[in-house]
Amino acid sequence: MEKKFKIIEHTADVGIKVFGKTLEELFENAAVGMYNIICSNFEHIAQDIIYSNTISEYDLETLLISFLNDLLFQTFTNKLLFSKFLIKSLKIENQFCSISFECYGEKYQKEKHGVLTELKSATFHQINIEKINNVFLTTIIFDT
Repeated sequence: MEKKFKIIEHTADVGIKVFGKTLEELFENAAVGMYNIICSNFEHIAQDIIYSNTISEYDLETLLISFLNDLLFQTFTNKLLFSKFLIKSLKIENQFCSISFECYGEKYQKEKHGVLTELKSATFHQINIEKINNVFLTTIIFDT
């Protein structure tokens, strides 16, 4: 799989179309896509800090939105930028989905990372995780 994500135009907001061979890869690629929008110097983000968390929701789409919004909170409240994402487990059981993940990054430094594009939140607009030809895909629109 070559393509991880594609930035798309959306009226006043911005979005990404995300691809993954597995659901775990879809979540990881969504985070990579989001941070490529936030930080134009994405490739300069070191991996000195590890942030880990576990999130549970009632469906996959809500889980993905909660995952991305948790990362946005870490970035715009705690000034952390991430460049590597590892979904350690993703479970789907009855009416329950959960992920445990680790993100690798560093504290934001304006001179190194440049001015950040502020994203307020990942939204439910157009979100629908599908599997087509053995590839998972979805569209995520961010409120700017």
